[in-house]
Amino acid sequence: MSGHDDDVPDWAPRSLSDSGDYRVPRDFLGASDPGGVPAARRPAGDRRRPPAAASPDPASMPSPPPPPKASGPAHAAVKGRGHGGHGGTGRHGGHGAARPPRRRSGILLGPLAAAVGLVVLSGFGVYAFASSRAGCSGGDAMTLSVAAAPDVEPAVVKAAGRFNDARHEIGGRCARVRVRAADPAAVATLLSGKGSAGVTERPDVWIPDSSLWIGLVQGSGRAPQPVPFTALGGIASSPIVVAMPKALAAQLRAAGVPARPSWRDLLEAAGTADDSGGTPGKGAGGGAIPPHLLRLQVPDPDRSATGMGTLMLAGTLMGGSPDGQAVFTGVVRTIREGIAASVNAEFTAFRGGAEQPYPVALAPERAVYAYNAAHAAEPAVAVYPSEGSVVLDYPATVLTKDTAKVLAGRLLQKSLTSKAARADVQKLGLRTPDGAAPASFTARTGLDPQAPRALAAPSASTVAQTMQAWAQLSLSIRMLSIMDISGSMAEPVAPGVSRLQSTIRTAQGGLSLLPDDSELGQWEFSTDLPGGRDWRELVGVGPLGERLGSSTRRQRVLSAFAQMRVKKHGDTGLYDTVLAAFDYMTRTYKPEFVNSILLWTDGRDEDPDGPTLDETLAELRRAYDPERPVQINMLGYGPDVDVRDLRRVAHATRGEVYVAETPEQIQRIFLKAVSRRVCEPTC
Repeated sequence: MSGHDDDVPDWAPRSLSDSGDYRVPRDFLGASDPGGVPAARRPAGDRRRPPAAASPDPASMPSPPPPPKASGPAHAAVKGRGHGGHGGTGRHGGHGAARPPRRRSGILLGPLAAAVGLVVLSGFGVYAFASSRAGCSGGDAMTLSVAAAPDVEPAVVKAAGRFNDARHEIGGRCARVRVRAADPAAVATLLSGKGSAGVTERPDVWIPDSSLWIGLVQGSGRAPQPVPFTALGGIASSPIVVAMPKALAAQLRAAGVPARPSWRDLLEAAGTADDSGGTPGKGAGGGAIPPHLLRLQVPDPDRSATGMGTLMLAGTLMGGSPDGQAVFTGVVRTIREGIAASVNAEFTAFRGGAEQPYPVALAPERAVYAYNAAHAAEPAVAVYPSEGSVVLDYPATVLTKDTAKVLAGRLLQKSLTSKAARADVQKLGLRTPDGAAPASFTARTGLDPQAPRALAAPSASTVAQTMQAWAQLSLSIRMLSIMDISGSMAEPVAPGVSRLQSTIRTAQGGLSLLPDDSELGQWEFSTDLPGGRDWRELVGVGPLGERLGSSTRRQRVLSAFAQMRVKKHGDTGLYDTVLAAFDYMTRTYKPEFVNSILLWTDGRDEDPDGPTLDETLAELRRAYDPERPVQINMLGYGPDVDVRDLRRVAHATRGEVYVAETPEQIQRIFLKAVSRRVCEPTC
């Protein structure tokens, strides 16, 4: 026996290569391989002898005798021709009791030696033929190529083996299936017409880990030729959960946090800004999670369905509110700060100590299962938020118009959803398509056998729009912030709080959202400042994490905020400052960033010696380059803001004006101004 909870013998390979690279070719032992997960190729430098015998080409072997003709009407289109006797699979039937095969050095010997899978190197990659018979290898045989997500590929290989064992005929041709593990992101890149990322040939059947990939391809509109999609249905499922160390989950429960907190609770506790007026940490779940207690780990949405699903979840749960776009921007900021290289990499932070903020991971449920199997002493717990979740659905989809292959795909789907296949996916830590969990899902293992509510799947256009927004928002910002210090900024807006102090507090909070690779500079403006100009540079534009002497640029900006004072009797030299800032940001434009100006003011231009509105607009229109866009956004604060004139200035650069009259409003519209860049440069 293997010493494991399944029936896999010790000699059978059990896991992917340690590198985690799905592209590493792997040997597969065909339908007689009970291990399921092929072993990795030996690393370079390994001088061990290769297997004693290579698998012969089935095409070179004699075909088995034809089966006896069945009585009754012939099945012209599809005919199952298994040779397994009554209810058999065709593996041993008709030959009596077969002697069990001998094994030596991991290679099967004996009567099944000719039945091992044949690994074929084709233009698409390394495929595994899963068949125990050689009778479906002639020139007329139809081959159905299948690309499956690596985490479900072992179960697909087994289902393909059962399909091949049945020796289906379609249109008089024997049908066989070959399976390859393929990164869904790589296949989506190919199908979208965006190039090649390791996959060069379109498969006949694609089984990614989520329908989101299919929606992304359908919504891209970039494929040179439309890809035909014939949906066959899901073959497994795994909801996205919040994984955290068991000790942290116990700590939160002891603090009164419900077992199923809301997504908003969790995202706010991880640093997502939601200044919609609610109290940080107070969510719909009724529990209180202290703000900034958690550090969110999320796999890259460009490469992972889990990361993509997190964005869809944020859009679904928060997009309906008036501040939905601003909140979505805050979520993106949080995700960008916590991007992990892969799902597996998310869990490495769990072993890094117990200091705040505590690491939590947005991960598919099956990843928690796999982590706990390898870290029983320090397990993780899957938290299932109260609203439900995005569920990875592992859809099988035919990508060809060939009617014979579409029919073969439908037959394969029956094998992929059979009772045996359901058991196979559960062994991998996946649920069945209807949500049935493996028997090992218990409170003791940190997993809930009850399936969470599945949130509605987004449309293809929603997937495409959300990912476009992510692409814009995840770009680093290069921004010049300019603060009005004219005399009117001394007006009180709350007991003991001036308009300038309230604005600075909002700017400080916004600064905390920007990662260190963002570039930021800080100016202030009024009239007749030192140097004879209406504006003054406090901190030059550059990376926030860059060291400037004994401190970073971020610290310099915070220090500038702390020392900023209203200029008594100072007027508002707005237009002169706008033109100077626009000229500076245009001359120093960097194409790898979103370049913008954010100007905070409480009034209108009051400098009689500066340019007029018409002169300002004429210069901006002359200098604005849509190929090198610099956008001016303005935050107006107070009753004296000249919205009409400010908007004309902002619109000349595809920017916008936002007006607030209270401290709460200025906090709320700051994220709106930042999220404006979602539609740049075509706003």
